[in-house]
Amino acid sequence: MRALFASAALLLFAANVPAFAKAPPPPPPKSAASQVTADAAGRAISELAGKFKFGMTPEETMAMIEKDLNAKFQPRIEAEREAFDQDRVRKERQDAITQMRESYIKFNGQKTGWDVSIIDREFGHRNGESMLVLWEKDLKRFLFFWKEKLYKQYIVYNAEKFKGMDFDTFVGAMEGRYGKASMSFAKKQTDDEMALDYYEWPPQGDFTLRAYDATTFYNNFCLSIIQKSLWPQIEKERAVNSPPRVRHTNKHVIDTVTTGDSATDPNENVVDNIVGRKAAASVEQKRIEERIKRQAEKERQTPPAAMPK
Repeated sequence: MRALFASAALLLFAANVPAFAKAPPPPPPKSAASQVTADAAGRAISELAGKFKFGMTPEETMAMIEKDLNAKFQPRIEAEREAFDQDRVRKERQDAITQMRESYIKFNGQKTGWDVSIIDREFGHRNGESMLVLWEKDLKRFLFFWKEKLYKQYIVYNAEKFKGMDFDTFVGAMEGRYGKASMSFAKKQTDDEMALDYYEWPPQGDFTLRAYDATTFYNNFCLSIIQKSLWPQIEKERAVNSPPRVRHTNKHVIDTVTTGDSATDPNENVVDNIVGRKAAASVEQKRIEERIKRQAEKERQTPPAAMPK
């Protein structure tokens, strides 16, 4: 299972990860725990975002993906002895390129198949927004653009990848590698209860990582990497330019319910040690209360990180 998680996190385009921004001036000295948390957050962004630079245009992104697909298929073409078989692999390559390019869509107000889907909260119409979809081995990656600039990635893991896991287990595995996350809640539309909206990791520079539980409707776990400096303006303009749409929950009612530093780092059996639990059957409010109770108990039992000598 550890190998499965690693293969999902270290993605097809994770090699040669670029820097996202010019290095800022050296910050004031941090505690050992906060430094570990910052390092883990930086690792999360670099590993999960892959080669894609925030700010890339859709055409730059598609050209980069096409170049990688050509490089991926070329050894297979050269390995074939017969011209017929070489043409078959070339067609497979072209089909992959065509699928990628044809997935690009501009949300200009025309109804699309994505308007009621696992990503229906992730875009707005008539707001300069567009999207490109990339199919990878164990996931589907949605690349979102605003005014022709990449600002968000939304990663949907295949349901089979984490079969048998509940969302708490998935987040626990993520925290084992990327440090402590906080919970953000939203009020449910149907009653006065609060529903978990997402987990969020401390920001790294201009980027933040969130984890979403989409198992209620789609049986998937999802991650989102957002360029946070653009997000408030995008939402502000979206509220004016996009028609109201029914969402599963109302967002951003209560944020940061639990916080804290984590000095833990991944170990070889991080997923194997926690996988296999089944989610208890309960109402959403009870699950939230149980999450908070477990988190508080965990923090009471965790000794403070030792300061360097």
